[in-house]
Amino acid sequence: MKSALEGVRVLDFTQMMLGPWGTQFLGDMGADIIKIERPGVGEWERTLPAMGELLGGVSPYFLAMNRNKRSVTVNLKDPRGKEIIYALVKDADVVTENYRPGVMDKLGLGYEDLKRVNPSIVYVAGSGYGPTGPYVTRPGQDLLIQSMSGLAAQNGRANEPPTPTATSFVDATTALMLAFSTVTALFHRARTGEGQRIDVSLFNTAIALQCQELASFMNTSARWERSASGIGSPWLAAPFGIYATSDGYIAISMNSLSVLGELLDLPELAAYDTPRAAYDQRDTIKPLIETRVCTESSEHWLALFATRDLWCAKVQDFEDLMHDPQVAHNDLIQTVEHPELGPIKVIGMPVRFSETPGTIRLSPPLVGEHTDEVLRAAGYTPEQIETFHAEGVI
Repeated sequence: MKSALEGVRVLDFTQMMLGPWGTQFLGDMGADIIKIERPGVGEWERTLPAMGELLGGVSPYFLAMNRNKRSVTVNLKDPRGKEIIYALVKDADVVTENYRPGVMDKLGLGYEDLKRVNPSIVYVAGSGYGPTGPYVTRPGQDLLIQSMSGLAAQNGRANEPPTPTATSFVDATTALMLAFSTVTALFHRARTGEGQRIDVSLFNTAIALQCQELASFMNTSARWERSASGIGSPWLAAPFGIYATSDGYIAISMNSLSVLGELLDLPELAAYDTPRAAYDQRDTIKPLIETRVCTESSEHWLALFATRDLWCAKVQDFEDLMHDPQVAHNDLIQTVEHPELGPIKVIGMPVRFSETPGTIRLSPPLVGEHTDEVLRAAGYTPEQIETFHAEGVI
């Protein structure tokens, strides 16, 4: 089977989600991802508990984002370790890293250093706020970025604290930016032979994600306030939000209040069926709908709303997802064989390519599992590799 990125080699120095999920996408599309880790312990996220627990000593988070990679351990502070990286860079196409700005430069492994080894290298750096600027020394973490960027301030009810998203939303979208930027730079290099440095940051991504809202804020006089009744967005009118039914919850999106009033037997909703009234009176409208929706089951309302093509959906938890027919149809849940844990379930490639589909070829690696294999291919002798192991270089 053809792979779109077959023959592309990536030296991956990233950790947590920003980098590893992005490079996993590249690996799914056929790139050879060589994950550079610390000897003995590997990437920090290998031991990050999920709800206080590990899976056989390994973080489920790590397993989610590191398939289709080969792990090589190198002591970057040892001069011989640096020489190993230089040897690998000679045959690499891409280097990715998300250390704090300046760390790779201090190690002698920054873009200017590696460009001397391989002038056409594509160097993609991820950070919290960018490589320079007043926040450059601050820690970049998803919750902090949601807070700094205005994302958290938009969520939650009025008179309650700002509410962040439960998932690492900014990390994930910046990982996609990293993958997109890498492929864009490779396309440019294929046409011109020219490598380059690319910087992606959590802060920039978080700002860009709010392009609709910020365009409104910057160009109109309107100023938003969060809803007291729980409208799902401070920018949108009723009925947008989550509603309790007799046996669960449903989401009701942007819909005609007149039609919704007919189906709910709430004719008074028609009086609010203008954009201005639906927004200004949102905290009056939502409680009216709530008192009616809670009297019947989720399936009752979903079936009724479907007769008029209203935008609505059941609120599902993860247990529901495991039995969701669309999840099964889209083949989103995959099983891979881990060398120590046995079969583990992961989320597969979410994008479909007609000619070069993504594939899972390698399970998440053990720490340093492929070190000897990669160094032999780079020209090191068995004796040199044995010495490196003995002296803590790899």
